[in-house]
Amino acid sequence: MPRLSDPFQVKALHLSNRLVMAPMVTGLAKDHAPGDAQIAWYQEHARGGVGLVVVESCAIAEDAMIMPNLLGLWDDAQVPGMARLAQAIHAEGVPAVIQLVHGGARTFRTDFNRELVGASPVALLPGPPPRALTEAELLGVIEGFAQAARRAKEAGFDGVEVHAAHYYLLSQFLSPYSNRRTDRWGIDRAGRSRLAVEGVRAVRRAVGPDFTIFCRLHSVEYLEGGVTTEDAIFYAQALEAAGVDLLDLSGIGQSSMGEWQGQPFLNSSSVLPKDIAGGAFAPSAGRIRAAVGIPVITVGKLAEPGVAQAVLDRGQADLVALARPLIADPLAGAKLLAGRDADIQRCRECLACFAAIRKGPIKCSVNAAV
Repeated sequence: MPRLSDPFQVKALHLSNRLVMAPMVTGLAKDHAPGDAQIAWYQEHARGGVGLVVVESCAIAEDAMIMPNLLGLWDDAQVPGMARLAQAIHAEGVPAVIQLVHGGARTFRTDFNRELVGASPVALLPGPPPRALTEAELLGVIEGFAQAARRAKEAGFDGVEVHAAHYYLLSQFLSPYSNRRTDRWGIDRAGRSRLAVEGVRAVRRAVGPDFTIFCRLHSVEYLEGGVTTEDAIFYAQALEAAGVDLLDLSGIGQSSMGEWQGQPFLNSSSVLPKDIAGGAFAPSAGRIRAAVGIPVITVGKLAEPGVAQAVLDRGQADLVALARPLIADPLAGAKLLAGRDADIQRCRECLACFAAIRKGPIKCSVNAAV
């Protein structure tokens, strides 16, 4: 069985170990470009023991941001700033992949009168439901992903991650809950996956055959009417055929219904409930791994003692990703590699980090230095 400390290769992307820094929005971008504080954040974590850094969500369009202080790659003028970030991570001897996203019906807004767009008029935030995207607009989204990927490659990143999870736009199309369309972009699994698949194909054309493409996808959703693991297997196989080199498997850990002026909306989160043990997404990730021919990452409280290595031992993933544990303790990766799991400064699961990024820079109740 592989060890956490074993190297790993994906195309030309060489990882010194099996630990991945998961993409986490920091709220540190300045005018949608990396500022000094954001670059220092990534340098600190690249030094902290992980074999790969997946840089946080980067919007493919100015009107598609999922948080207010988000990175952007919708304009060629943004490439030099992003190159600074890629170079800073590389300076620590660690490869860098950047995540590309369109928020769709979960695009950040302060004005509820601002129209959002999505797969169908199904509200995923407080406020009026989104407008369903037209055929021409969907083709524009596909091109937006392709051009953002081209810019990421020009900036020196080692790969891109197409974000098709967490009920952002591509995920909205994948889910039977949020996709009620009766045209070729809906109806069945093939239709619901069309936007993600065509987006990946366009990205592949833009970056060439040798560049590494990740895709973040749900392995399971704890949501009635949402994506099942059987759905996810179909999507994973379709995305592999479209050109994805590695699947980054997350999930919806919890969900509930809210109400705004009598209008219901879905609250969904990738965060697993406090009473759920670490590795809860791993069994479904393992089922997907067995159904595809490309490697997979899994995530979800994997810094708990013994959990990360157990996931590899059971063959549920090729790589394991850490998110909030690296906020609480930037050296969590080095400690896991050294077998010092018990020494990790534990995340309290208070979600102060999630609350902070909706207003400004990330905060942590455990790590006062953040």
